[in-house]
Amino acid sequence: MSRFRVVMWVALLAVSLVRCTVPSLEDLWRERGFCAVGDAECGMLRVRVDATGFVPGCVRFVAKDDASEETRTVSVPYRGTAQQGKTLTQGFSPLKTWSLAVSVSVEAFEQTCEGTAVTTQRRQSTLREGGVSELAFALVATDADGDGYVGTATGGTDCRDTVATVNPGATELCNGEDDNCNSVSDDGLGLGEACTTGEGCTGVRSCGENAAVICVAPFVQYAWADEDLDGHGDVKQGQVPVCTAQLPLNRLPLSAPHDDCDDSRGNVKPGAVEVCNGLDDNCVGGSDEGFNVGGTCLNAQTQCFGSIQCNESGTGSRCQLPSPAPTWYPDDDNDSHGQADAGVVSCVQPGSGFVLQGADCDDGNRFIFFSAPELCDEQDNNCNGVTDEGACTGGPPGWITQSIGGPGTDWLNVATYGDGGVWIVGSDSARAVKVPGSSGFNILPGKCADGTSTQNLGGVWAHPQTGVAYIGHDEGGLIVQEPSSSYCGPRTYLLEGKADVTGLQGFVRAGQGVEIHGVTSEWSGPRGAMFTWDGGASSIGPSQVTDAGPLKDINGVSPDVMFAVGGQNSSVILRYSPSQRGWLKEPSVPTTGRLNAVHVVSPRLAYAVGEDGTLLTWNGVTWSVAAGTPGVSDNFTEVLAFGRNSIYIVSEQGVIYRYNGSEWRTVSPGYSLYGIHGSSPEDIWVVGRFGRVFRYPYWPQ
Repeated sequence: MSRFRVVMWVALLAVSLVRCTVPSLEDLWRERGFCAVGDAECGMLRVRVDATGFVPGCVRFVAKDDASEETRTVSVPYRGTAQQGKTLTQGFSPLKTWSLAVSVSVEAFEQTCEGTAVTTQRRQSTLREGGVSELAFALVATDADGDGYVGTATGGTDCRDTVATVNPGATELCNGEDDNCNSVSDDGLGLGEACTTGEGCTGVRSCGENAAVICVAPFVQYAWADEDLDGHGDVKQGQVPVCTAQLPLNRLPLSAPHDDCDDSRGNVKPGAVEVCNGLDDNCVGGSDEGFNVGGTCLNAQTQCFGSIQCNESGTGSRCQLPSPAPTWYPDDDNDSHGQADAGVVSCVQPGSGFVLQGADCDDGNRFIFFSAPELCDEQDNNCNGVTDEGACTGGPPGWITQSIGGPGTDWLNVATYGDGGVWIVGSDSARAVKVPGSSGFNILPGKCADGTSTQNLGGVWAHPQTGVAYIGHDEGGLIVQEPSSSYCGPRTYLLEGKADVTGLQGFVRAGQGVEIHGVTSEWSGPRGAMFTWDGGASSIGPSQVTDAGPLKDINGVSPDVMFAVGGQNSSVILRYSPSQRGWLKEPSVPTTGRLNAVHVVSPRLAYAVGEDGTLLTWNGVTWSVAAGTPGVSDNFTEVLAFGRNSIYIVSEQGVIYRYNGSEWRTVSPGYSLYGIHGSSPEDIWVVGRFGRVFRYPYWPQ
C-alpha cells in the first residue's frame, strides 16, 4: 500500500473518533418507562409491592411526572402466577422529557385489572441520575374465605366473605340467598314459573334438595295401569304416575292385582273363562287350552280329515279342512255326469251312484250330458238346447224296416255286438247276422234239430269282441254260431229235453272265456229252470229249478246284478247270488201278470215288462210299479232302457213305446214285435213277425 493511502485511512479514523460520544446513564435508563413485566432489576426506580390479607388477581402500576403530569401504566397479573406469594417488584425509568420528581400509585384488583380497584396507594419519589431509587407498598385487604374476592368491608365485592361459595363470580343456587352478590337471591332460576314434572304433571319451579331447582306439582301419586277397566293392572307396565288426588277409572291403587297379561281386552285376566280364539284369555301362559287346537279331526258332514281350529264366535272349535271338500253329484244314468242341482259335499264318495262331475241336463239318459256327442235320436244330447244338430246324416230319424228271411219267418230275439254287429234268431232255426261295417244280413244255413221237429230259437247272446253267438232253442238245445258258420252247430243239450231255452245272458271272463247264464220256460211241468254254461260242454244240467212258474227272460250287467223273470199266473223275479251260486226269489215284487222280459240298466236301475201293460222298475233295492206307465193293456214282450228317461218297449200288438222323460210316444208298424236290443239311442234293433226287422234312426248304409 502507498504511504498516501495509509495517511488517508489514519485521517479518516481520527475524524470518526472525534465525532463518536459515549451515552450517559440518563440516556441509557430513560425512555424505557416501565420495564418488562417480571424484569425486577431494571430502571431508575424499583417499586416493591406486598399484599396482606388477600391475593390480588392483578396489580396495576401508574407513574406520573409531577411536572408535566404525564403518566405511564402497566398491569401485572399476580394470582395464579409464579410471583404469587412473593414481593412483586416492578422497574421504571422516566422519559427524557420528564423531571426526576415522579409519583407512583399501585392499585390492587380482585380478578383482572378492570373495574374498581380494591385498594390504591400512592407514593412520591425524586429520582437520582445514575442511581436507583426504591418505593415499597404494603397493600392490605381482607379475603377471609380465600375465594379470590375481597370482602366489601375492605374495598372488595364479596358480600359474604366468610363463605367461599358466595362471591360475584359464583353460580346462583336455589337456596334463598344471594350467591353471586348482586343483591338479589335466587335470580335467573325462574322460581314460581310453570313447569312439567318428570312424571308429566304440571307444577311450579321451586328449590329442592342440594339447592337444585325442581318442578313441584300439587299432587303426584303412582298407580297400576288398567286400560281395559277389568280391575287387573297391566303386568307389562310398572307403576305409572297420576297427577290428581283421585285416581281416574283407568288407574288402580298399588294394592290392586297387577297381573293382567293383555290390558287392551277386558275379558282377558287371571280367572277369566278361556275361549277358543288363539289368545291367552286367563293369563296362564298358554292359549286355547282344553280345545285341542291343531289336533286331527273328522268332519262329520263331509267325512274329511282336517285339523281342529277355533270357530268364528270363539265359543268352541270346528274341524277345519285343509282344502274345500269335493262335491259329488248323483249319477242315476251311469254316464259319469251327475245332476248339477243335487251335489253332496264330501271327501268320501257318498255311494257308487255319485260322481265328481255335474252338468247333466238329463240324468235319466246316459247318452245325454253336457258336451256329449250329439246323436240322431230326436233329443238334445249335448245340453245346448238344440236337437240332432249335424247328427242325422241319413235323413230324418225313424224306424226303418226290412224283411229278412221272408214272411214265413218270425224273428224272436236280437243281440248286438262290436261296432255295428247284429244277430237275430227266430222260428224254425232261423238265424242271421250283420257283421260290423255291412248294411245287410246274412242268413245262416242249416236246421238246429235232429229229425223233422221244428226248433224255435228263443234266446241269443253275442260275444262283444269276437261276435260269436250263443243261442238257445226249444227242447233244451244250445248252439254256438260264428258269422261264417255253415251249419247249426256245435250243439249241446240240457239233461232233460223238455225245457225250452227262453233267454241267455253272457259275461266275458278273463282270458276271453265266457260265463253264460240261461233260463227255461218249462221243466217237468209248469216250472222253470236256471243254468250256467261255459259255451262248450257236451251236456249241461240245470243249476236250479223253481216252482214259481216258467221263466221267460234273463238280463244283467254282471253276475252280481242279474235278474230272471217269468211266472205262471203272476209275476216272478229271481236274482242271482254269486256267493251262493244260486238264484233267490226277490221279495215284495208287485203282483201283476206274467213277466216276459227284463233289462238291467245299472246296479241301481232295472225294468221288467209283461202282460196287461205291466212295467216294473227296480231302484237298486226294491221292485215297484213304474210311475207313469203307458197305461195300456198291451202284452209287452221286450224292454230296452238307457236310463229313467230313455225307455223302449215292444209289444205283441205291434207297437213300439218310447219314453223320453216327459211323455210316451208310440209307433205302430203293424207287426207283432218280440225282441229289441241296441248299443245306443241311434243304434236300436227291433224284430218281429213275418221277417220284419226294424232299425232306428235309419238303416245302416
